[in-house]
Amino acid sequence: MSKRPALPCRATRSAGLLVLALGLAAVLSPRPARAQQAPELVDRILAIVDEEAILQSDLDREVELHRLNQQYQGEEVTPDSPELRREMLDRLIESKLIIAAAKAADMTVDDEAIGRSVDQRIQQYVERFGSQQAFERELVRSGTTLSDFKERMRTQLRDDQYLRLVVGKFIRPDIEVMENEVNAYYLAHLAEMPSEPDSVTIADIMVTVQPTTERRREIEHVVTQVRKALDDGRPFADVAAEFSRGPNAKRGGVVGVVAPGDLFDPALDRAVFALAPGEISDPVVSSRGVHILRVDAVQDDGRRAISQVFLPIEVTQEDVDLARSKIAAARQRVLGGEPFAAVAADVSEDEASAARGGLLGTFALGDLSDQFRSVLENAEAGAITEPVQTPAGWYVFEVRGRQAGHMYTYDELKDQLRMMVESQKIETALAKYVAGLRERFFVDEKI
Repeated sequence: MSKRPALPCRATRSAGLLVLALGLAAVLSPRPARAQQAPELVDRILAIVDEEAILQSDLDREVELHRLNQQYQGEEVTPDSPELRREMLDRLIESKLIIAAAKAADMTVDDEAIGRSVDQRIQQYVERFGSQQAFERELVRSGTTLSDFKERMRTQLRDDQYLRLVVGKFIRPDIEVMENEVNAYYLAHLAEMPSEPDSVTIADIMVTVQPTTERRREIEHVVTQVRKALDDGRPFADVAAEFSRGPNAKRGGVVGVVAPGDLFDPALDRAVFALAPGEISDPVVSSRGVHILRVDAVQDDGRRAISQVFLPIEVTQEDVDLARSKIAAARQRVLGGEPFAAVAADVSEDEASAARGGLLGTFALGDLSDQFRSVLENAEAGAITEPVQTPAGWYVFEVRGRQAGHMYTYDELKDQLRMMVESQKIETALAKYVAGLRERFFVDEKI
């Protein structure tokens, strides 16, 4: 059985205490006073919690962190508003109260573990932005530096550790989840329970969209010029700046640091990780164009810093229409009675599946791309689909089998349901605990 999907969960303000958002934030810096200009308000105290001040700049950063985290998670970004700022200020106050309670109980955090977590999170951002340089450019655009960002992240992870310690000592030991509570939660949320989608066993015929002969000759000519320039000893960066047509050409072709699997095409992966530092690849053809790759350095963990000369493969509508005619003709042969496997072996440019009579395998509909799902979700076993276009080319599918999905049973979801109920109980208990901390510790709001 395929792995079970995560259960739905509702976001609450208390839940915000359990997950400290990470993101990029603009620094609120005082501007230099201009001559004969009235003094300018740089910062102000919004609240004091157990002798710890919360500043206007802290709230501004918290709002920006929240909005940017929504953006990176693909959520709708909440507009800045008095209501949002009130929520974020409450979150800051609650965090300060949690830390005060932890310190009063002589709890300490593991600074070395926090440092390792900071490094791991930074690397995740580097990978998300594609390179160290791209990540640092985004930081600059947001008005901060890498060192400042690391320090903020260290503070957030430290606060998160304090929260976990407090929950572990004062909240979780009193939480008990009964079997009947888990079952009641399941019955009350039946409409929200995940289900396994239908799956289909499919075969394909694929025809790629190829550039014109003239365009291929142009690319071959440029490749020859690039190889000659490199053979003559010109620096790779200079050659890339002159000949590359990729977005990194102005940077001398610098792509950044990549790990196995980061590149969009396996052929590029194989080429990069077969090179030693300083070596340059033969031309590598991908679905996007021709790449000449150089390994600039090898990291201690095996990742490679690379540069490239990139020559895009440009296709015209005439090329698209020609491939469309070819796939349509193949489909007509199948509809006319020829075995799908025989036509796939004869026509398909998907070499791996063509060798198996077009067979691709069995896939859950939810795992397929939007283009594939659009033609397969209502196709019955034995159906031959209409041609569908993707960035890789044109496809026609034969549905060789269809298996109905099902809703997951209580027994299949019981462990996840138990965690959901426990999480809700912790949220409720934590909110009550924090309300008690407001009575225990000094809190003075200035707004």
